[in-house]
Amino acid sequence: MDEVPKLPGNRRLLNRSILPFALSLLVITCADDLPVTLEPTVIDEDGKEPASGHSVMSSVTCTVDVEDEALSCRDVPVVDNDSGLQRVTLGGQMLYVWLLSFDPSYDPVAEIFQADVQVANLIPQGLGSPDGITTTGIRVFHHTGPTVTNGTGTVTVANADGIGTFTGSNQPYFEYMRYLPPPTPNVWGTARKTWQWSVPATVTTFEFTAYVEADVRGENGYVEMSPTSQLLAPGGSFTVTGTPRDVVGRPIDGSVVYTSSDPSIATVDPSTGEVTAVGIGVVDIIASTGGVEIEGITRVTIPSPSGFDIRLEYLTAVTAEQQLTFARAAARWEALIAADLPTEHVVHPFFNCGGTVDEYVDDLAIRVILGPIDGPGGYLGGASPCWTRMTNGLPAYGLMFIDTDDLAAMELNGLLEDVVLHEIGHVLGFGTIWRTSGLLADDTGVLSICPEPWTLQDPYFSGPLAQAVFAGLGSGNYVGNTVPVEDQGSGGTRCRHWRESVLFTELMTGFLGASGNPLSELTVKSLADLGYTVVDSGWDAFSCPACTPPAQGIAPVDPYAGGLELVNDVLQLSIYTRDQNGRLIRVQAGSVEAVPIPR
Repeated sequence: MDEVPKLPGNRRLLNRSILPFALSLLVITCADDLPVTLEPTVIDEDGKEPASGHSVMSSVTCTVDVEDEALSCRDVPVVDNDSGLQRVTLGGQMLYVWLLSFDPSYDPVAEIFQADVQVANLIPQGLGSPDGITTTGIRVFHHTGPTVTNGTGTVTVANADGIGTFTGSNQPYFEYMRYLPPPTPNVWGTARKTWQWSVPATVTTFEFTAYVEADVRGENGYVEMSPTSQLLAPGGSFTVTGTPRDVVGRPIDGSVVYTSSDPSIATVDPSTGEVTAVGIGVVDIIASTGGVEIEGITRVTIPSPSGFDIRLEYLTAVTAEQQLTFARAAARWEALIAADLPTEHVVHPFFNCGGTVDEYVDDLAIRVILGPIDGPGGYLGGASPCWTRMTNGLPAYGLMFIDTDDLAAMELNGLLEDVVLHEIGHVLGFGTIWRTSGLLADDTGVLSICPEPWTLQDPYFSGPLAQAVFAGLGSGNYVGNTVPVEDQGSGGTRCRHWRESVLFTELMTGFLGASGNPLSELTVKSLADLGYTVVDSGWDAFSCPACTPPAQGIAPVDPYAGGLELVNDVLQLSIYTRDQNGRLIRVQAGSVEAVPIPR
């Protein structure tokens, strides 16, 4: 597997709540032809069974055939239309969470009963994060049991992820290290995890109860916003509504006051929630009760009627000088891209983009993280889009991080702006959407993946506009495919940059020199091949001695030999695209699903 840079995050159990439900999970049999009965009980936050009228499943009758290693439920099977598998509840939940089991089996030799278990979220708050940015995960722990109910012997949990103190001491738990957004058609739940119990052959049934424990943002309640994001024309208005709710989404008493994060962009009536656009940009409308409930936020976008805009959102602190450097780099790309893109509604329930996203974007939004990665040297930073448009495949949202262990050196040497400029290029799509655009190839044909270096056969970028520029850089006698793409390095370097051994000094190779890394016409026209409308000038002058190899075959000397290597700087994030109905229609898979935020 390719090595991928990750930001270290300190796992902190902030706002971690034992959610107010208990799940009577499983009554299992470990002998042939004996029935299994699931008799779930949902317990509310006061420790009482809910009154009648609650929309919960009161009982499910399931049967395990140990010989055929099959578990079937006769009463209310729920079918996953995507996979055709029968989803089986493990107990009386379906009020706050939903536990689902798959492939139960018993090994009589090892005396192990096991099932794959998935956790789904049914409350209108995300599970597994205290702040909507940092992932702390979900734990399902044994509250009581396992207790033998038929037969003799002792049953124990065989493969717990750990032992902790929750409602009592020495309680085994299973941990799902991910964030679960509120219920959404795009997310069924966590990945499946195999649970195992040591079960002697003399035991025919046993049972236990479990709690699900996870961080939530509003453990003391929150203000629910409607809508959560809004696209607003200049001078337009709409009304936002905030509703105070408790931790599991039930309405609670409390009056709401509305404020605007930037009244120069949009104003809001503090009592009615009427929002009026008075400028251009992005603004948050904040609803607060003045109490312990988490504030609600509606993000409002008033797009510019023309031009290409890049909005930078800082998730960690930056100095005024650093912010100016980032702004100059963004402005450079904005000046090279001539036309506005369609405003995109990004609803991203996953955490691989520095947290979840729900906002309208004009034209590109980039979340920025400054934090330690791997000490001085090594990774300088990384970036990738995480959301592309259905209409043209171009990115709408992305993530960029810069290693603070190298930040001072980059600032001292005047390289920070070049590094930021380079990383914004990746978020725009350089090297990151080449494959999905069909523009990455080698001698074997169009590449849908990036093979290992020893199997790549002279990879190149096939866009005709960039090809024409490259042909003009030399005498036309270049030996090899044009435009040459990097064929060495890790998965975040090869297939994602211009080839260093040919294009030495160009900004978008995998190396940066001490000064003068030109953003050339070659790179600008490669963006045009992706679908951007670009200007006819404004790029840096660039020469390429290696684009015309000397007749005697002597390789030209790289003037930046020994320069800073960017080292695997393309974050291998999954990149999502949705249709006009909000359904995910494409995922360009990556190997990173979460980037922890340094705290």
